[in-house]
Amino acid sequence: MKRTVRQAEVSKQEADTNIDRKLNILNGWIANGIPYRESADGDIMLDSHDRKRLDFYPTSLRQFKAWDATQNCETVRLRLPAITATGNDTLAKRPAKQDLARRLIEALQRRAQTQTAQTSASEVKRLQAELKVARAIVGIREAELLEQQRSIRRIGRELAHLRAERDGHANEFKRLYDELTTELAEQKRENAILVAKLAKLKPLRAAARDRDDG
Repeated sequence: MKRTVRQAEVSKQEADTNIDRKLNILNGWIANGIPYRESADGDIMLDSHDRKRLDFYPTSLRQFKAWDATQNCETVRLRLPAITATGNDTLAKRPAKQDLARRLIEALQRRAQTQTAQTSASEVKRLQAELKVARAIVGIREAELLEQQRSIRRIGRELAHLRAERDGHANEFKRLYDELTTELAEQKRENAILVAKLAKLKPLRAAARDRDDG
């Protein structure tokens, strides 16, 4: 049973780590730009309009869950940390991470627009797209702050619970100690009474022996 619980804890931690790695990659791409797709020779590939092609990035939660870096070109894949596909239920059981993934994907799509605009002649379009990215990043940071605040409140509740348990154990120890102290005192009192009775009986026994000897 203990081994099963331990294995479940390890699996949960590995799933959390995998999702966090994916979220961190998207965060980096939003801040620094989505990498461009490169050929095996290291040349940046172009689309039909002679614009740089962006490498794969998830545009939906379904793609985010299926993403395991095999969708990326080799050059990009070698720069990424190890990631694996995420099960549907795995992400759904972590609503805060799922919501953050959704926000990051939306911001990433805006980042893609800015990078596409950068390779075209429309500077106004690029600046407008940059503004959308900045607003999306602000929304993401606000969501992260709220999640951190929730974590702090949860830790505070757990700490209060542990303190209450500690105080409860201390009270129980004091109660048992007082009971044992009282019981010991009572036994000492009873022993003293018995000793006193024995002391009274000794002369009587001596007198009885004297009579028997006479």
